Amino acid sequence: MRAASLDSLANLVHHCESFARQMLATQGGFLPFATFVNDRDELEMIGVQATPRDNAQAVLESLQGAIARLASERRLIAFAVAANVDIPARFEPPCPDGIRIHVETPGYARDVYTPYRLLPHQRMRKFLAILPTVAYDKPIDVDVAPTLFK
Repeated sequence: MRAASLDSLANLVHHCESFARQMLATQGGFLPFATFVNDRDELEMIGVQATPRDNAQAVLESLQGAIARLASERRLIAFAVAANVDIPARFEPPCPDGIRIHVETPGYARDVYTPYRLLPHQRMRKFLAILPTVAYDKPIDVDVAPTLFK
């Protein structure tokens, strides 16, 4: 199986980061979600059934199953999974909350953590759209073992 280009991987991360930031700004959080690069080098979202009572782990497991199925059908060449996490202390984040994007293609696997802080007075900030609701710090990139393309 061929690997995705660096541009495709950058697009995956950017797409996930943008959507996660949108969800944090409007909802204050988000459940895990995933995007992949198909065999035509196009980005696609991965949808899974989730109910309001589902927890993040259940959604993550459903996403991993969908990703494995797409890979076995040779319909993806790269994927990214975004989750709202506590950043491990060993990475010395400026704050504990973060967006984690796991991106993977054959020969490449990385986690990108973006630390964030929800700013005070969320209701007022939402009403006054010019005020940001979330502050972000510099991303932390970590090489990791692949989960699918071993």
